[in-house]
Amino acid sequence: MKKFKFSLEKVLIHRQINVDLAQKDFSDAVTERNLEQKKLNDMIDLKNKSLDERTQMVQQTVNWTLAVEQINSFILGQDLRIKNQTLRLKKFENIVESKREILRQSVSEVKILEKLKEKQQQAYLVEVAKAEQDELDELSVLRFSRIDNLIKGSHEDGI
Repeated sequence: MKKFKFSLEKVLIHRQINVDLAQKDFSDAVTERNLEQKKLNDMIDLKNKSLDERTQMVQQTVNWTLAVEQINSFILGQDLRIKNQTLRLKKFENIVESKREILRQSVSEVKILEKLKEKQQQAYLVEVAKAEQDELDELSVLRFSRIDNLIKGSHEDGI
């Protein structure tokens, strides 16, 4: 009997390639999101350092008004940059989620085809086993009838 061949093998391979591409896109999106998150964290850290510097300046210096005014301006600008970066980060989060959904869908499609292939392969193996058993049964019947004919023939011939 001929070897098992899955009729949708090319479709399965194509979908596996799609999974690989979706995995790469997802990974790239996660990397970009992490970079944007790092930028946001750096901005927040810089703002916090400026707040600490302002507090120290007020406590340690007598003529602090001009320096504190500059720090306050920087903090206001930094708050605006943080707000913009947070919005940008949300966009990247949405991109990551959409890439994750595409990846999940691609993996699901591959699993469906793999299950179908497995079922067809099991059915093929059952069919092969049945065909082998039928062939063995046929050989056994032929062998038995040949032996039976020899025995009957020898008695009937008077031998």
